[in-house]
Amino acid sequence: MDKKIFAGLVLAGLAVFLTVEGAEAFCVYNNTDVVVVAEKAGGDFIKAFSKKIPSGGNECCNWKNKDCNPKGKRDSTVWFNVRYLKNDIGFDICTSFAIQAGGWLTVEGSNGNYKCVRHDY
Repeated sequence: MDKKIFAGLVLAGLAVFLTVEGAEAFCVYNNTDVVVVAEKAGGDFIKAFSKKIPSGGNECCNWKNKDCNPKGKRDSTVWFNVRYLKNDIGFDICTSFAIQAGGWLTVEGSNGNYKCVRHDY
């Protein structure tokens, strides 16, 4: 078998493995041109999900983790406040934005025009 084909098959298998692993966590993906801060709305802020995410980055938390998802169910609803940072000042993108604990959230846009998009599992 050609080494390039073999390498391609290995990478494809790895991608499937990582996708399956990701099914156990909700993630927030920053598809913007700025740093965003995503925080779980409500609950215990000491333990809750609160992450600064660089442009092109993401942060995740297992939906079974009760610090991130108090009900511990994949179809539970979790809420987020998301803002972008400009000169260390936060500007709201979305507040109390609901997603399924087994799903994910993308923050999209550029040049000050940002939005949150919900993706269910």
